[in-house]
Amino acid sequence: MSTPQPPLLTPEERLALEQKARYDRLTRNLAIGGAVLCPVIALMPPRKLDLYTFSLGIGFYLSADHLAQQYNGRSLFQQIRWSSPVKELPTEKAKETSRILKKREEAERARRDALSGNAGQKEGRPWWNKVWMGEEEEGWKERRLKEEKRALEEGKTYTTIILDQIWEVWSWEKKKGGKENEGETREKKE
Repeated sequence: MSTPQPPLLTPEERLALEQKARYDRLTRNLAIGGAVLCPVIALMPPRKLDLYTFSLGIGFYLSADHLAQQYNGRSLFQQIRWSSPVKELPTEKAKETSRILKKREEAERARRDALSGNAGQKEGRPWWNKVWMGEEEEGWKERRLKEEKRALEEGKTYTTIILDQIWEVWSWEKKKGGKENEGETREKKE
């Protein structure tokens, strides 16, 4: 048996293949260097978030993307998008099991909310809204305006209203004890 011989290449084709191999080797080495050096340079003092740091981050991403593209033929973005979980379950038994598990999770969540007293809160609020607004409910602006109007009618100034609001935010843990204690503590400090 004879081994198959590679097709004979013309000198121009051989030169083109050598140049392509050299180019691929150079870009791979540059990508490895960029993937290592860009984060190192970005972490060197002075560390600040500016256009220079942003450009180093882009250099790191492009280097890592090039290496991923060479390694498995897909870019990082494609890998992230394709690594999403399976949307359709394969069999009816798997679908039924998934339905049962979802019902159990919902029942457990409802039981936990009922025990903690959070049953009346909205489940659909996004996390950033929960962080930004805290436990405030709808209509908080109207309540604040009524409190402000009442305070102005009592003879308070805007300065005292602002200081009261700052104190309310500062002593949020002490609010659980009651508003009478909060007022007494504030009067002692004044």
